[in-house]
Amino acid sequence: MNELWLGSETDDALIARIQGAVHSLNGTFSEPVLVLGGSQEITTYTISLPSGDLTLELETYIGITFRGPEDLIAALAKVVNA
Repeated sequence: MNELWLGSETDDALIARIQGAVHSLNGTFSEPVLVLGGSQEITTYTISLPSGDLTLELETYIGITFRGPEDLIAALAKVVNA
């Protein structure tokens, strides 16, 4: 399992770019799974793309992270950062 840190979990522009990138690649988001623990909040989504699935995690103090196959992360990150 590979992972890529993208930025702050409070970066609304980055979140909007991720959403746009997923939709431009004909992908969908699962319903969010929210976990609270003390001052930590973790929201996890499964992103389903035609070529496979990966995980998007937004975590307090950590940021936004993609987890999954390297090729899917690279393809999505390329569109997010375009």
